[in-house]
Amino acid sequence: MAKETLKQTKVADLPAPVLPAIVEAVGAMVAPTYSTAREEYDVTQHQIFNVAENARPKKKVRKKILGINGEPLLDSNNKEQYTTKYIDVNRIGVNLQSLIVKRRVSFMNVSKIQLEANPVTDAEKKLYDMVKKIREDNKISFIEKEVARRMLSELQVAKLWYSEPVEPGYWGDLAPNGKFRMRCKVVSPDLGYKLLPVYDDYGKMIYFGMIYESTRKFSELISDPNFNGSSVEKDQRFDIYSDTYILKFRKARSGEVVLSSVGNDGWILESSVKHTYGKIPITYYSKPLPPWSEVQSAIERIETLISNVGDTNDYHASPVFAMFGKVGAKVLEKGEQGKSLQLTGDNADARYITWDQATAAVEFEFKTLMSVVFTGTQTPQMAMEDLKGLGAASGVAYDRIFQDAHLAARDEIDGEYGMSTQRDINLNVACAAAINKTLDTTAKTFKIGFDIPIFRINDDSETVALLQKAAGGAKVLSQKTAIEYSPLTKNAEEEMAEIKREEAEKSALDAAKVKEPVVE
Repeated sequence: MAKETLKQTKVADLPAPVLPAIVEAVGAMVAPTYSTAREEYDVTQHQIFNVAENARPKKKVRKKILGINGEPLLDSNNKEQYTTKYIDVNRIGVNLQSLIVKRRVSFMNVSKIQLEANPVTDAEKKLYDMVKKIREDNKISFIEKEVARRMLSELQVAKLWYSEPVEPGYWGDLAPNGKFRMRCKVVSPDLGYKLLPVYDDYGKMIYFGMIYESTRKFSELISDPNFNGSSVEKDQRFDIYSDTYILKFRKARSGEVVLSSVGNDGWILESSVKHTYGKIPITYYSKPLPPWSEVQSAIERIETLISNVGDTNDYHASPVFAMFGKVGAKVLEKGEQGKSLQLTGDNADARYITWDQATAAVEFEFKTLMSVVFTGTQTPQMAMEDLKGLGAASGVAYDRIFQDAHLAARDEIDGEYGMSTQRDINLNVACAAAINKTLDTTAKTFKIGFDIPIFRINDDSETVALLQKAAGGAKVLSQKTAIEYSPLTKNAEEEMAEIKREEAEKSALDAAKVKEPVVE
């Protein structure tokens, strides 16, 4: 995706009043050009529900106008009169886009992300523990899944990191003098944010803007002389982040008189705060295309096909009984069961009219299109009817079956998502150093990476057998570990004590049987 730039412009040279207009104009050019991703992801906004002429219009029906006696009414030219009405047709949407994203995110397995580092010095260990605490306290394992889903479906999403005060002792020995902690917020177009990244000539982000609406604070409404109490007007806001400043702008409120600066596009600078992170406190994720983009036409054809079949069934599913020639009812004798017809004449006949044309062509097209969608997006078909024929496959066998899905997930992790995740970890390191200033030098050289294990269907017996084979046939699990691993165990210590007690009772009974005299 091409990145627009602010050529030959230094951060310090941009005056704040005109900055919003520049960031909005340049940032909008970087946005993904695939503009229909959100509509395609939401099944309720699919084209199949569009009644426009070029999408799926209502069915036009022309009917005769009948009089009171049931006869057609005639116009002044003695011609039958007609009326036109529009009947809605079947509109069946299929949520294949959301299914593709859901399974792609599941196979990415981002909730299992693990940090990787090799801390040696005390300062490195302290910094590593601070980064882990920042991420654990923000439940990043859950946020990662939301970020991946929004990146694939909306094509734009960002993590906003901000600080808030904490009580003394929150950081313990990690940062005895730490006065704040980091919090994370997810922002995206569906959440009401217009995301505007701005890059320099070398692809480095120099600004990040967010345009959004916010409800005014209660304290502001109380002190506002222009507030009439009838409705709460939302503020139009524009936040701009750089590696040194957080600038917050807003539009003028009703009744507010503000001197307009040239080129400020109506934005008023409300606050300017300098931060010490050394990086823009935003992690931006984006993709040029959604994972279903190449099969979108096939998905639309599937929806049309199913909807057309529904229309056909509405008209032809009920049986039609046709009678030819002279047909009358046969009088049944007392005690006879059933119904019968009496047919007279050479060509007399009575039968149900059936649809002689088989639906094989429709079924073939539907199956072919479904195969195109799932194969083209590297998405496994995991419905019950698809899996029931696999039998008791091993974990390794499922790895082979899902190999295509694993490759697609790995492409995402090795691509924009992985790069942005590494930037996110680097930002966490910078934030930790901002909280504990003694770690500033360590933060410049200490590196933390990450790893995401592949999604697997666990096969415990296969895993234990493999480990036992690697150990030369020796035991690889103690009795206590096996008991702790059991899903039926609530307390491993109590379970071990109960097993020992039962074994002691059994030993005592066996010893008593040995001592009993044999009576001949």
